[in-house]
Amino acid sequence: MILLFYANSYATWSIIAVDRKTGEIGIAGASCTFDVSGIASIEPGKGAIVVQAASNYFARMEGVSLLENNASIQEILDAMMADRFDPERQQYGVILLKDGTSPLVYSGTEIKDWNGEMIDDDFAVMGNILLGEQVVKKAFEAFNQNRDKSLAERLVIALKAGEESGGDARCGNQYARSAFIMIYQPVHGAILKLAVQGIEKGKKPAVGLLNEQFKLWYKTEE
Repeated sequence: MILLFYANSYATWSIIAVDRKTGEIGIAGASCTFDVSGIASIEPGKGAIVVQAASNYFARMEGVSLLENNASIQEILDAMMADRFDPERQQYGVILLKDGTSPLVYSGTEIKDWNGEMIDDDFAVMGNILLGEQVVKKAFEAFNQNRDKSLAERLVIALKAGEESGGDARCGNQYARSAFIMIYQPVHGAILKLAVQGIEKGKKPAVGLLNEQFKLWYKTEE
């Protein structure tokens, strides 16, 4: 039964972000696995959580419960790092919409190959089993350098920058087999989710396909 709740989203890069002016909360991610979107949760008006690498469902739900109940960001991360969640195999990311907080990321000691993160006041980029640190670095720079654009656009731009820097170490020139974006928009009172999954290995890059989906959706929003 427990295996059903492990997404096993190894070799993943993702971005968690908030826009404290608009109240938007967003997550984007990509991986060489069949479906990476199960790593993420958004709690409207509160924040977002990512649990990747071994991607423990129970750790994420523990974090979401605390997020709903206005726990501090450190309390949320500490709870997800309980021994029963096998934290050294996880990569955790937590962000709050609340003013005066910065994201927290933890990368377990048992994650293989290159892994790491870069953090700013209102977003963080993290990844594991990537081609190298340039994937996280370029995604971070792309998000930060496009602050004139909407949060949704910046998430997609950052995800694409990670792809162009090598993406998942196992996917070669495909970079990823699955990708997603989730964003809560208070103006609509809903969470938008776009996802590409199950792309056969060696076929079209998932991030590129997601980008096409996003462009079609974004035209309807203009």
